[in-house]
Amino acid sequence: MQSLTDLTVCVVDDDVQVRRLLIEVLASIGLTIDEYRSGEDFIRRWRSGHTGCVLLDVRMPRVTGPEVHDWLREQNPDIPVIFISGYADVPTAVRAMRLGAFDFLEKPFNVQQLIERVHAALRLADDRRRCGLPVVGSADWQRLLTPREQDVLDAIVGGKRNKSIASDLGISERTVETHRAHIMTKAGAGTVAELVGMVIGGKPRQED
Repeated sequence: MQSLTDLTVCVVDDDVQVRRLLIEVLASIGLTIDEYRSGEDFIRRWRSGHTGCVLLDVRMPRVTGPEVHDWLREQNPDIPVIFISGYADVPTAVRAMRLGAFDFLEKPFNVQQLIERVHAALRLADDRRRCGLPVVGSADWQRLLTPREQDVLDAIVGGKRNKSIASDLGISERTVETHRAHIMTKAGAGTVAELVGMVIGGKPRQED
């Protein structure tokens, strides 16, 4: 098994302070980082090599994060992408999740959460390289969920609506919607009914 520290994390952000913070945090836990100042810079210089995941800012001038994501999906759709977004960019990030992004972190992000999600993305990349198969949508997709996403999933399976889930967990309905989008993407489910069936039946989604 390849060591996760052998995989490179690409940081793509036009904000130099955010970029430096991301690099400092990831370097402190022994990860290798490639730095890109913009979406254009990434598209011009990036080579697949040992890329484990990409940390990608949503709002950048000229070439936006979603545009970079679209380009990267054509180059190598198996590379996990974690979006970094401001509050106003959450709907954009949720749409990106539906197009296959691994996760997104809202600014200002929690450092521990950042580390956990990067490690999860690198594990996914390593699994894909070793098995030659995508993990998202497989029988063990639930291991990719965060604790809060698991709470939301349990509530969904229990038949609760977003408003009730938000009240029970002490979060906003928008946050519940965001978590649900994450869960649906990681499960590879097209509908809530399909998601519930996957949990109850313990089986992966069947391809058409």
